[in-house]
Amino acid sequence: MSRRERAETWPPTETRIILDRLSELAALVQDQARVADNQEVVSWLARLLVIRSCGYLEQTVAGTFRAYTSRLSYGHVRNFSLGWLERTQNPTPAALETLAGRFDQGLRQELSALLDADDGRLRRELATLVDRRNRIAHGLNESVGVRKALELHRVACEAADWFILRFGPS
Repeated sequence: MSRRERAETWPPTETRIILDRLSELAALVQDQARVADNQEVVSWLARLLVIRSCGYLEQTVAGTFRAYTSRLSYGHVRNFSLGWLERTQNPTPAALETLAGRFDQGLRQELSALLDADDGRLRRELATLVDRRNRIAHGLNESVGVRKALELHRVACEAADWFILRFGPS
């Protein structure tokens, strides 16, 4: 595959690979919740789904921004931008809004409207996703069951889709 073909692949290959693996994990969690005798194993799979869902959103945002920047800039501007974009943050609603706003305030406003729609459902659930990931990673009580893990997975995908659509080739 040529450099030009890779640049035109959307969403970025890494994003599609991560999403495919995440989808497999979500299906495994659903299947195991129905048939598993050992609920402790199912509980750990649900925790892993939360961690991977949050990581998918984080990597999708970074990957779409890197691809967008690579496509539309060159030279020192590209190098500076790509270097800065290597530093990822927890994908909290505020961090996502700030990142979108660095590209365009109109995008920030659009994202804010999406996050605030439906009485702030997406904003609230993304905050929960990041909080639960951090609690799991630090060994704290995270209160995540299968149903909540699957819901947070859908939320991460919903938010990631916004970035894929807004920063993709026109």
